[in-house]
Amino acid sequence: MTTLPLLHLDGLFPPWIRWGFTTRHGGVSTGPYQSLNLGWDVGDDPERVRENHRLLAEALAYDPETLATVRQVHGHLVHVVRRAADGRTLRGKQGDAVVLSWGLGVGLAPSERSESRGDRGLAEQGSDAPGPGPETKYQEPRTKNAPPLAALVRTADCCPVLIASLDRPAAAVLHCGWRSTVRGLVAHTVACLAQELADPRPPLAAAIGPCIGPDAFEVGEEVAAAFGQKVSLDVVLRRPGRAKPHIDLQAAVRQLLIRAGVAPARIAVFPRCTVSEPDDFFSFRRDGHDAGRQAGVVSLVLSASLSASSASQR
Repeated sequence: MTTLPLLHLDGLFPPWIRWGFTTRHGGVSTGPYQSLNLGWDVGDDPERVRENHRLLAEALAYDPETLATVRQVHGHLVHVVRRAADGRTLRGKQGDAVVLSWGLGVGLAPSERSESRGDRGLAEQGSDAPGPGPETKYQEPRTKNAPPLAALVRTADCCPVLIASLDRPAAAVLHCGWRSTVRGLVAHTVACLAQELADPRPPLAAAIGPCIGPDAFEVGEEVAAAFGQKVSLDVVLRRPGRAKPHIDLQAAVRQLLIRAGVAPARIAVFPRCTVSEPDDFFSFRRDGHDAGRQAGVVSLVLSASLSASSASQR
């Protein structure tokens, strides 16, 4: 198995979750994209980007052909993927979060499945697409043969966030720019996970990845007001000698996760600044549109889930 220098914290998530935040190290791209650029539309050689994705997929045990990604638009639309084959169908669709969930009908005979709207493999939170209704009952997966589910968001200053259930195979990856943060993406995603798990307050853990840091994130008064209203004035920083306010984006996401029900002790923050650390991260604000992209990625490995479940019942 390939080893990449992923930012990771052992023990944060259950063993069936493979995850990490990438840096710019460990890939094959060259020049300004050196070396693990994961962005397809930034001017890098597509074959090098494809190889970078292959290396990441090998490191986290998923098939890059079924990786779920979306066209990120700084909104609050959440997509749900319940079968590996559906991951590819998301590509090109607008959204800023993907929920992975094995719990609705995986490995069940048709007669055993919930009769709710949750039988679709792919659904959207906050749209007209059908998804699990209030009558949905969570169904434990019963097969080890299903391939892993995996999802990824690309960032170059925005904040990648991972959320996972602590007791059932479900997880999410979020692209939290300032707009999606104040528009409620965190709350929408947690609500979607709760719906998938048929539990109004599921036990969750979260990881907040590298993004633009508070010293670099200078904003206008309109943006500062939005954070003050939708999050808290605590994340709006006004310091002597600075004409404009700054935002602590990681602190804002953490507050919203806690507000959504994630225990503070179960939230890990990686306090790295993409703008001020050019040796380790790509940055849109520093390098412009052609900057490479790093990622937050999560893989849900069903065989590990069932093995852990069996062990806990012995």
